[in-house]
Amino acid sequence: MTADQEGMEIITQSTDETVALGRRIGKFAQAGQCIALEGMLGTGKTQLVRGISLGAVVADIGLVNSPSYVLLNIYEAVPGNPQSKTVYHLDAYRVKNSDAFAAVGFSELLEQEGIVAIEWASRVSDLLPEDHLLIQGDTLDDTTRRWRLIAHGPRSRALAAAIIENWGNRQNS
Repeated sequence: MTADQEGMEIITQSTDETVALGRRIGKFAQAGQCIALEGMLGTGKTQLVRGISLGAVVADIGLVNSPSYVLLNIYEAVPGNPQSKTVYHLDAYRVKNSDAFAAVGFSELLEQEGIVAIEWASRVSDLLPEDHLLIQGDTLDDTTRRWRLIAHGPRSRALAAAIIENWGNRQNS
């Protein structure tokens, strides 16, 4: 796997800004994009996925929550809306190994016309597609988070570049 090992960093100052970052990811991600999320408990990975789902224009944003106990939540696209994308939200925190995670049909999800977002992705790193966007979150204080975007592959590099380019223009999206 090749990657931009330097990555790009974005600082969010609140939960609302973390959701706004996710919204840009969901807006600019193409169907079939894999987003691998890392960070300690409480970093805001699920809030980031809430934003991804907003940007992907899912049918019911109220369904977004951590899939820690069920492994997979599906947030459906709005039928007939060409800007809407289904989001497959997975959580590998409680899996014993990659085989258990693969059993939920992970490889099939990657072939769907949606965005695949995986919390605790390092636990199943051997299953990640070659082209994926790794987002590492760090807690700097009670409200401030640092998000490092590391693109693996051309599609993810293009996504990371679009996110960074549009981050300075937060009020318009």
